[in-house]
Amino acid sequence: MLGNTGDKIFPNSKEKAGGPKSRISFVITVGVLAVIIVVILAVNAGDPVAYTLYNAAAISYEKAAVTAVLSETTEPADGLPGWKLGNQEVTVRFKSGPMKGREETLSNNLSTTHNIYVKPGQSVIVKADRPEGVMPYYTLYNYDRTPGLLAVFAVFAAFMLLVGRLKGLRSVLGLGISLFFIFALLLPAVYRGWSPVLMSIVTVLLIAVFAILLLNGFSKKSRTALLAVTAGVLLSALFFAVISALLHLAGYNIEEAEELILVSRATGLKIGEVLFAGVLVASLGAVIDMSVSVAAAMYELKEKQPGISARDLFRSGMAVGRDIIGAQCMTLILAFVGSSLATLLSLIAYGARLDQVLSSDYMAVEVVHGITGSLAVIVAVPLTAGLCVLSDESKLTGISGEKAVKRMDKIRKRHSGTA
Repeated sequence: MLGNTGDKIFPNSKEKAGGPKSRISFVITVGVLAVIIVVILAVNAGDPVAYTLYNAAAISYEKAAVTAVLSETTEPADGLPGWKLGNQEVTVRFKSGPMKGREETLSNNLSTTHNIYVKPGQSVIVKADRPEGVMPYYTLYNYDRTPGLLAVFAVFAAFMLLVGRLKGLRSVLGLGISLFFIFALLLPAVYRGWSPVLMSIVTVLLIAVFAILLLNGFSKKSRTALLAVTAGVLLSALFFAVISALLHLAGYNIEEAEELILVSRATGLKIGEVLFAGVLVASLGAVIDMSVSVAAAMYELKEKQPGISARDLFRSGMAVGRDIIGAQCMTLILAFVGSSLATLLSLIAYGARLDQVLSSDYMAVEVVHGITGSLAVIVAVPLTAGLCVLSDESKLTGISGEKAVKRMDKIRKRHSGTA
């Protein structure tokens, strides 16, 4: 979630990643993190999610390998290049579950909604339905994508280590920790009926604290970035409240509301606040990146030009932030638009008019996601710049900062080239 912007711009910073203080802070951070992880896992183990919409106790999904295609009756699908419709009779050998090592023959129906065309040697996932007192029934669920996903993640981690080195490793660790807090803390707590607003704020602050400390250790730069992220998160909550009120939006407007209403009757899930949690998590990464980048630039400037005035320091921080705002906001907006292309094409296919689309729940939710996150990124710039000035104002002598501003212009140009 974090970029290494500051360190790419300022390779000569005094806060060396491999210094003794950095190593000590890293050990302390990891130790505290380990305790929190153990506590979360213990709570989840003691109070597992008990309610589900469907009783799937008799159903399992097991890994298998296709050993043979006994017969095949297929024909090319019109308008779907590469697809075949029809039926396959295949034999699979189970690689997990109670049938591990044994073979089973099953029918693989190929349709426009379920099209898993297989060949001998392919790894697949088999859905095993074993009701008590009834013969088991096996169907081909999907390709086994686990090896491919692991390979993709390995390539991603390798590039992070190759380019970022130690900071790249810490960034990968920070990403893993972020996902842990979301899946092990936020989702179970919200599902059990805890306030999504409260839990999303707690979760994003935990993510911000450990992600920034793992990347930069205990320093003024980290403290300033954390304060800016905290303020940005709270302002993001305010922006969401205002925008959602203007657009008459709540969690009940999301596509999954019907299923979640059934869940809420059993677990107390607060559906009306779920949308807020999603917005907060979606915008966190960009807010952290903005805060860290601006703080890194300003602290480097104070180190190189100790005589810079508070006014010139603030102006220089704002100048760096302005260069990043456009790219960050565009990233947020385009990310939401890109994930919505299929839905937008469906709306065109149904002949939806522009005013109809703009007034739909779907469009309103996407607008809230994109605009709220972008506003949080924008306000992070003056927040971070102001906090950097206030954190060390006693050491700013007030000497004219013309040379420092020129230096900052060079830094900003170098940053723009690496952004």
